[in-house]
Amino acid sequence: MNKFPPISIIISAYNEANVIQRRVDNIASSSYPKEKYEVIFIDDCSDDNTFVIAEKALADADISFKIIRNEDRRGTNRSYNRGLKSASYDLIVTTDADVFFEKDSLKNLVSRLVSDDNIAAACSDMFPLHSSEINRTGKYEQKYRSVYGRMCGWESANDSTYNFNGGLVAFKRDIFSEICEGKGADDANTAFEAIRRGFRAYYETSAIVFEDIPVNLKDQSRQKIRRATRLIEATLSNLDVLRMSRPFSRIFFPLRIMMVTISPLLFFLGTGILCVGLLISSLLNIYLGIAIVAILVVLGVSRFAQSFAVNQYYLLRGLLRLGTDVSVWESTSKK
Repeated sequence: MNKFPPISIIISAYNEANVIQRRVDNIASSSYPKEKYEVIFIDDCSDDNTFVIAEKALADADISFKIIRNEDRRGTNRSYNRGLKSASYDLIVTTDADVFFEKDSLKNLVSRLVSDDNIAAACSDMFPLHSSEINRTGKYEQKYRSVYGRMCGWESANDSTYNFNGGLVAFKRDIFSEICEGKGADDANTAFEAIRRGFRAYYETSAIVFEDIPVNLKDQSRQKIRRATRLIEATLSNLDVLRMSRPFSRIFFPLRIMMVTISPLLFFLGTGILCVGLLISSLLNIYLGIAIVAILVVLGVSRFAQSFAVNQYYLLRGLLRLGTDVSVWESTSKK
């Protein structure tokens, strides 16, 4: 990208005092020129020092910024919309307070967005921080993310994907006046709106963002179940897109609906039937089942299989939580 268009970067944060200094430093070290962006920081009624630390960090980094404090918890979607009203530029970037991107990620993402008039929104790829990969939760998330990113990249290369990573998203404000504040994740709803209006939603694999994975399995489960709930809500709230005549509506979206709603139900139903069958079958069949599992372990597919099974559990829990308000949540960043 020879010319850098001006962009407005919107960050919403709640109780992120422990990471916000590093997050601002990460943005400041980006290859995107400082004179070409502004940061709009929304403090979502934090009860720690997030606001004070963010204000000082942005000033010290010599970044053009606006800082806003919500009087009460509003959640990401409504906080982003408040930031949109204060944005100076037509290209909008939303990013989390607790993720870190590579030096060229912002440039690569914006470059993809402006490369084609048919692309209305784009998101980054996301992986665990390298420090997280030594933990068991981080290892499984790494395996899951490697497959997830390839699937989304293939979908968007052939049309679009709505499985956006909220860690870093860019979109054109002349197409989106606001982010949907209804049910579902803000990132998925942004992609759906682009598709609904006849544009493409692109998953840019060269723009990489890293997030810290909770070491505690309970904290990671809470995070993943919340994300699964919001993804399923967005999926079921945008079924009207199926009526469109495009590859996304005919192929990719129906498959995704099956993956997030039907697949977890069939997985656990099938697992239950298999277990019952083994219990009432002959001893030979039980030994055969154990042997198959052992072979899979030797072949090195056990981690992927476990990651798949765990994510089916998160999706099932997400299905069971539909109707629960998950628009606001507690931070899972390390304290």
